Amino acid sequence: MAEENHSKIIEPVATNLSTLHQRALAAREIDLQITKVDQQIDLYYDELHTQLQQQREELKSKLTQISAQSKNVISVQLERIKTQLLGVDQLMADEVKDGSDQETRKQEGKDVQKLADSYNKLNTMSFKSPTVEFAAAKEFQHSFPQFGQLLFDIAIPTNCEIKGMPVQPLVGSKVNLSIITKDRNNDRCSIGGTHIIVQAQSTSREGVVPVEVKDNSDGSYSAPFLPKQPGELKLSITIAGDHIKGSPFAVMVYPNYKAIDKPRKIVDDGGYMGKPWAIAFGQSGIWAVTDQQLKCVRVFDHQDRLFKKIGRGGTGKSQFESPEGIAFDAGNHLYVSDYFNHSIQKFTVNGEHLLQFGCWGSANGELNHPTGIAVHKENLLVAEHLNRRVSVFHLDRRFSHVIGSGYLHKAWDIAVSSNQVLVADNKSNHIFRFTLDGMFIDKFGDGRLDHPAALAVDINGFVFVTENGKHCVTIYDTEGMFLRSFGSRGSDDGQFLHPRGITFSPNHDIYVSDLNNRRIHVFSSSFV
Repeated sequence: MAEENHSKIIEPVATNLSTLHQRALAAREIDLQITKVDQQIDLYYDELHTQLQQQREELKSKLTQISAQSKNVISVQLERIKTQLLGVDQLMADEVKDGSDQETRKQEGKDVQKLADSYNKLNTMSFKSPTVEFAAAKEFQHSFPQFGQLLFDIAIPTNCEIKGMPVQPLVGSKVNLSIITKDRNNDRCSIGGTHIIVQAQSTSREGVVPVEVKDNSDGSYSAPFLPKQPGELKLSITIAGDHIKGSPFAVMVYPNYKAIDKPRKIVDDGGYMGKPWAIAFGQSGIWAVTDQQLKCVRVFDHQDRLFKKIGRGGTGKSQFESPEGIAFDAGNHLYVSDYFNHSIQKFTVNGEHLLQFGCWGSANGELNHPTGIAVHKENLLVAEHLNRRVSVFHLDRRFSHVIGSGYLHKAWDIAVSSNQVLVADNKSNHIFRFTLDGMFIDKFGDGRLDHPAALAVDINGFVFVTENGKHCVTIYDTEGMFLRSFGSRGSDDGQFLHPRGITFSPNHDIYVSDLNNRRIHVFSSSFV
């Protein structure tokens, strides 16, 4: 029993003694480090002093050389003046000599002219004093205190915090990131000196984004950067090689669509467009637009020049009653939906008819007023206005399945992005999202959309919707949150009268069909 009591007393004492010993050793280690750093500071600045002293002596030695050379130049100039003065004195002495014959008078005239020339030369003789200046490098006067700095690891990487991490940074907008260092007790470090490295690598063509870390000398660090391209940004922040809490961070940089104003170009086919409806891009910059009024498809090259018109009015092959939706497959074949013929036709870009399928009805594989269409891999998705659904076909026209039954009221247009199917519902004024196999995800646009006509998704997942009721284009982020609208009712550049189709070119320009103004607006990608 006594031994147990003795053990209960001895063990805590031994533990406490061990802890005290460890802390004493740690304190001793800090003293050794401080002494070593103190010596390094003295050595470093002694070396700097020696170098500065040496440079001062070199400058003074050079100054002595300049002084000797300058005085030599002055001596040479003085000798020239003295020589000239002796010549003048000699001429004056010769002039006072007697002589009255003709030859002597001629010589006197020459001597007088020579004397006058000598005076003129003496008066015009230049004399320049050399200039000597000392040019101090002013930038070093300001940076001299930064010749040395103390680096230490009081900050614990996993305790440090980030402030100012942007939720949706925009291209061309400065991001002001702050790093707050914390010590082992999770208290803020009160002084600077922590060796922090911030690296930003973009997945876009921009590559490395420059980041300059500034020590605020109060335990905080500023790390501003300016992204210039949209795309994901990998932000790595380390202290002495160890990542801080949460690093590396994934930051998605978005296009700055606030810069949209007026279109850079208007395409109207020389005024011969009827009512341009849906637009789609294929390979090599080729694009096409359905013309509902003139019952044809117009095909343009990468320079927006018309090179083919496909179709005419009718119900047969290569004929349309109301061409509306349009899409390209990977082979650059185009598909066109016909609203009143309840069918889909397939063509080459040169107008060769390849196939036609569909008939009026509500059974699987049948169509009831098809509108927008989209190609995704080996499938063709068709929005059916009055069947209130999206029918999915294989590209060989075999029926696959249905999306949106029971949710949609009037399906008008569709787009596929990130394995999601987005449907513009013209009656409920919503954008619906489904999985590719038809499972409902969510919807957005409550209380804001007014008869959405068409939609397109940009490279970052932002959703662009043409609003027939408001004569504008509205932009939503990847979560379905409203960002902004552009355009208004009118006929000026940048205004619409019932905008319909919308799509993106390969270089991210925005193409919008303006139904009743009979034209296509092309908005520049310079803001991306």
